[in-house]
Amino acid sequence: MLMMTFRLRLKQTSKPKHTRLKFCLEKLKDPNVLETFQAMIGGRFAPLTIMSNDDTDIESMITTFNTAVTETTSEILGKHRQKKKPWITAEILDLCDKRRELRKKRFEPEGAAKYKEVNNNIKRSMEKAKENWIGEQCSEIEENLKKNNSKRAYELVK
Repeated sequence: MLMMTFRLRLKQTSKPKHTRLKFCLEKLKDPNVLETFQAMIGGRFAPLTIMSNDDTDIESMITTFNTAVTETTSEILGKHRQKKKPWITAEILDLCDKRRELRKKRFEPEGAAKYKEVNNNIKRSMEKAKENWIGEQCSEIEENLKKNNSKRAYELVK
């Protein structure tokens, strides 16, 4: 008989990157944006209806359809920006985008000053937004406790 002990080292597999594009669909609630989006989509699909009369390859039609949809949505709606914290506003995200662009130029004298200014603006606006959000949460908890809705109040506290 033979006994042995051995160590097994498993290799960590890399997960595939997210290839799905997420667009900001909240903008479609605005009627003006919705009308322009529908007009652009209709304009892009007009050639597809003409192509469908001819005997063309279905794969090429699918690719043209996909490119038409993705191009129009990226032009009009833009990419969806994920908020990691609930108090972050769209203005703060715009400032973060601006800071990201200025980060490349921060080693130049003018770029460093602009980067520092935008960075300080982001920090100040984040603090204000967080305080406002906490204040709103506290007032909502107080209202729920006054209305004897303890379940909702404790959910907010949790």
